[in-house]
Amino acid sequence: MADIRVTINGIEFANPVLTAAGPQIRTRAQLQAAVAGGAGGIVTKTVSVRPAADPRPTIRRTAGTGLMNCETWAECPPKEILTECRVVKDAGVPLVVSIGYSAADVAELGPWVEKEFSPAAIEFSTHYTGREMAPLLAVARALRAKVRVPIWMKISPGCPEIEALAEAVQPYVDAFVAVNSYGPVLDLDIETGGPLLGSAGGQGWLSGPPLQPIALQIVHRLATIQEKPVIGVGGIGRGTDVIKFVMAGATAVQVCSAAIREGNAVYSKIATECASWLDEHGYAGLADIRGLYTRRLAESTPLDRTARMTVDESHCTGCKACLNRCVQGAISMPGTVAVIDPQCCIGCGFCQDFCRFDALSLQTARHPAG
Repeated sequence: MADIRVTINGIEFANPVLTAAGPQIRTRAQLQAAVAGGAGGIVTKTVSVRPAADPRPTIRRTAGTGLMNCETWAECPPKEILTECRVVKDAGVPLVVSIGYSAADVAELGPWVEKEFSPAAIEFSTHYTGREMAPLLAVARALRAKVRVPIWMKISPGCPEIEALAEAVQPYVDAFVAVNSYGPVLDLDIETGGPLLGSAGGQGWLSGPPLQPIALQIVHRLATIQEKPVIGVGGIGRGTDVIKFVMAGATAVQVCSAAIREGNAVYSKIATECASWLDEHGYAGLADIRGLYTRRLAESTPLDRTARMTVDESHCTGCKACLNRCVQGAISMPGTVAVIDPQCCIGCGFCQDFCRFDALSLQTARHPAG
């Protein structure tokens, strides 16, 4: 079995699938269920100096497999919700406490959390800190001045100048978490014409699979511009999602929306699928694929405008999955295999997404030297 253990800032996790701060990880029962469900580490719901007061409803489905929420942070006093977290440490699973949001807030909460709960690390969320560099840097600096445990900084997808921010906070943080939910976004009930969420204007924050490409891009950027660990968050619900994030440069991942949709057994399912994929592809562990995307990107040569789709007849089964997928009408099947009309094909590559037998590939025309 492939080795899927990971170590971040000296903290050992049995697998790379951690909980993400959210409503699925609020009570003692939820914490115990996440541990029993196979989470490699527990990141708590975010607490701040005062309880939140979120208008109902707070979570609804949107964009197919996505979720939209107007949750903010814990609606209980910090002591009340964090006392429940002792059950995690009793189970021997690493505990990461999430706090927010201003420099004054984390300076007050950080040392209290460290003293009372001895977490493996403290994560601070930048979600409501704003998008300017100065306040984000101030929060990181304020927390570092008050605690000794590792500090994880959770980046929001709308955060500008990620490279500059990562460089500026280097002296204060030990790892990056990317990303928080995206927003604001809007969906509505077409039967009533009214809002789905109880927030002002019915606006919320998008999470789940629609967020994944955004998260992957930011994880890749963070992993290539600095050497501190990156934990990926956004649309992770299968083992292959973990593989993608690790290839992009992540050391571990966090899961929220999938646990809300499918329950706590999803953590073990994702970890098991991840290990199985590594086994099936001949990798000894996650370390073998970490950052693979960056290496492959450096090796790749972009195809030019002459690239057209070709069919490997030895692989094509005549399943017709590619037919009617080409908006240019370039694919036909007069016999038992697909045929590409090079005069119509523009080399967009979309048909490849529907071929399960690796029969389709882009080939560029070879030009004579000179």
